[in-house]
Amino acid sequence: MTNEELLEELYFKAAQKGFFNELHELVTELKMESPKISHVDLVQIAYQKLKLAQPHPNSSSVYTP
Repeated sequence: MTNEELLEELYFKAAQKGFFNELHELVTELKMESPKISHVDLVQIAYQKLKLAQPHPNSSSVYTP
């Protein structure tokens, strides 16, 4: 898989999960903090951070005994 294909896949998945804009913003922030890290690596880092921050689709915030 090429870097371009990987970027496309991560941005596509982010769009499906509803955090495309947040991914783009976080990548921009990370790039300013760490300009020597490649764009592909920044997108992977940002995607993982946002993916972990998303609620699990089967979880509920309401407790039901």
